[in-house]
Amino acid sequence: MTKLEIAVQDAVGARIALENGADRVELCSALGMGGLTPTLGTIEAAVAVGIGVHVLIRPRGGGYTYTSAEIELMAVDISRAAHAGVAGIVIGALTEDDAALDIEVLATLVAAAHTVNRDIEITVHRCVDVLLENGMSVVELIAQLRSAGAHRILTSGGAPVSGAGAEVLHRLRTEAAGNPQVQAGGGVTIEDIPVLSFLDGIHLSARTQTIWGASGPGGGESTFDVTSSEQVAAAAAALAKAE
Repeated sequence: MTKLEIAVQDAVGARIALENGADRVELCSALGMGGLTPTLGTIEAAVAVGIGVHVLIRPRGGGYTYTSAEIELMAVDISRAAHAGVAGIVIGALTEDDAALDIEVLATLVAAAHTVNRDIEITVHRCVDVLLENGMSVVELIAQLRSAGAHRILTSGGAPVSGAGAEVLHRLRTEAAGNPQVQAGGGVTIEDIPVLSFLDGIHLSARTQTIWGASGPGGGESTFDVTSSEQVAAAAAALAKAE
């Protein structure tokens, strides 16, 4: 059965996802820049909602090659998230030439999670799309993901948006045969869901913008992305209908 995952930024979003048919959430901050590691307080509040929380561990934007200090920080964040009771972590790291997954770094991050809880699931995020864009074969990517201990990948199939990557996503799903699970993510719309329902999971942010008033010096409106109950419900209904 295809699972519905909603990207959220706070406990309110997690509750909206739970109440409107989502199976789990990916928790992050700064969705507008692709997501960053949320605060520990945010993680604890989201876990308390009662839905499975998979927390993104990404200390900054700007690529997926990390310094030793950044890797140490990610490991600490993972350990604390694991102690807070998350169901999974969402991670990714590439070699300096963006030619392969950095298996050594990923092993360090996985160990930080499994030292606390062996049952924590490991999702490798859209860093894999960089590899697909750079010409890595589906067969090689799946082999590297298995070596990294991934339970799941989040990918658009190397395309700008998941709907355009459906063919590669199908090849990934066939090659992986559930190990790892393949979850579409990246520009997913409600209309894409029937086309992508052959996958193990579908991931979307289902968000809308709220106006919070003047932004400060210079004036203008200040906006903030929030999870939309209507969009989550529509996504859940579209997936149920497709299945």
